[in-house]
Amino acid sequence: MIRFYSLMLLVILMVSCKPDWKLDPAHVAYQLNRAAAENKESKMIFTTRLGDFEIELDPRTPLHRINFIRLAKMGYFDDRHFYRNIYDSGIQGGGEFMDRLGYLVPAEYVDGLKPVRGTIAMARYDEGNPEKSSSPTEFFIVTDSEQAAPFYKNYVVFGKVTKGMAVVDSIKAEKSYDEKPVVPVKFSISVLN
Repeated sequence: MIRFYSLMLLVILMVSCKPDWKLDPAHVAYQLNRAAAENKESKMIFTTRLGDFEIELDPRTPLHRINFIRLAKMGYFDDRHFYRNIYDSGIQGGGEFMDRLGYLVPAEYVDGLKPVRGTIAMARYDEGNPEKSSSPTEFFIVTDSEQAAPFYKNYVVFGKVTKGMAVVDSIKAEKSYDEKPVVPVKFSISVLN
């Protein structure tokens, strides 16, 4: 019986140590702006089995930058994977449908940020989202500018690949069936500066 209680205590401790990734859906912008002082970084590295690549987040989309950095620092993007090859336009990864965090990041559409090859943008949910706010965890990297042109002002572009675009192309080239990679490429994200 003592073993049972010890095991239950261990499980409770493990669950209570899990970071709270969620934000209050009614105050997302306020909470992210409050987190700005602890999340000033803009450069990150993705580590995958096919190699590493780096991205730089754009300061013109501060809520998206802070949200992405914050989640990366909290370990949300550790051991995730690229789970979708978006036909000819890019690769999608991050949290999946079952991992929704219960909030959306307010849209930050910037005229100068277009979905061109090498940019990173947040995915979004269509249902009940007339403001086109972004998913906090699902993102995609554009591999073909022409194919991604219709995404302009439909998905918030918030950064770009600065090193290792060949790795992104390798991930895109992985065999897939109906947009689903046969063997999804796992990744972890680390904050550089």
